[in-house]
Amino acid sequence: GERFAILGSGKSYVAVNVKNGQELWRVPWLTQFGVNAADPIWEGGQLFVSSGYGKGAALFKIDEDKRAVVWQNKEMRNQFNSSVLWQGFLYGIDGDASTKAALKCLEFRTGAVRWTHAGIGTGALTVADGKLIVLSERGELIVAPAAADGFKPIASAQVLGGKCWTVPALAHGRIYCRNADGDLVCVDVRQSK
Repeated sequence: GERFAILGSGKSYVAVNVKNGQELWRVPWLTQFGVNAADPIWEGGQLFVSSGYGKGAALFKIDEDKRAVVWQNKEMRNQFNSSVLWQGFLYGIDGDASTKAALKCLEFRTGAVRWTHAGIGTGALTVADGKLIVLSERGELIVAPAAADGFKPIASAQVLGGKCWTVPALAHGRIYCRNADGDLVCVDVRQSK
């Protein structure tokens, strides 16, 4: 019943009490370069973690006195941008900037791959109103239903150039996208009344 924050380091993920900073539990997660950049996902007493550089992902069941691995695989390797969880499915970028990264959908409870979509690169995504908002590495903004049966875009536009690794942000009917050079665009997606 207490609020806690989960912090990642080069060696583990640690839950701390937000009131006093006291460590509640720790899950070791070692990577080749000591990089755990993607945020973990907490859902129903389970912790999803994912790291790039060939490490992969895992789902842990967290109890007060024990940690159990539910599943672990190399099907989702988030180098720096986090996956998102929507209605029991994980959507994220699998791969590193030096490899052919792809957008993937995995079952949260099993880690099984539901679909893979190439061509996004090491872009980023978020979810809103049941839709994936994806910014490809090359600056293409794509909107598609967050669905476990496949990636089926309903809208897309080339909005930026250069490397785009920043998660698109949605606020008040506008999608903000930024590239590595600091260029920012705002796409108005408000519905006319």
